Amino acid sequence: MKYEEAMTADEKGWTKAVEEEHQRMVGNNVWRPVKLNNVPKGAKILTSTWAYKLKSNGRKRARINGRGYEQVDGLHYDGSSIHSPVTNETSVRIVMTLALMAGWVGRINDVKGAFLKGNLDKDKERMYMKVPQGFEKFYPLRV
Repeated sequence: MKYEEAMTADEKGWTKAVEEEHQRMVGNNVWRPVKLNNVPKGAKILTSTWAYKLKSNGRKRARINGRGYEQVDGLHYDGSSIHSPVTNETSVRIVMTLALMAGWVGRINDVKGAFLKGNLDKDKERMYMKVPQGFEKFYPLRV
C-alpha cells in the first residue's frame, strides 16, 4: 500500500500509525534534520518507503524504511565492515529444545520499535535521507 492509499483508505487509523512512527523516530534521535543546501556536493540522498501492516488484533502499524540499496559499495560506504546478526533454523531448534527440557515458559512480546545504534564515522559514513512522505510538515526544506 502506498502512502496516499493509506491516508485515503482509513485516514484515522493509518494517520495515527504514521504519527506514532514519527514519535518513535524523534524519541530515539534517529535523525537530525539538515537544510538541503547544507548537504555536501556529491552526497547520496536516500529515499524511503512506507510499510503498513494490519496486526491480528486490529491495530495498524506504519514503518518507514530507508532504501539503503541505493548506495554504492566503496563510494557511499565500506562494504568490508558490514555485518548483520542473524540466526539459523538449527540454532532456534536447539534453544527451543533446551527451553522445553528445562521447563521454561515462553512468552510472545510485541515490540513497537527497535532501533540499532551504529557508530558511524562522521566524515566517511554520514547518511542523508529525503524527508519521508507525510513528514514534510515537520521538516520543511530539509533532508
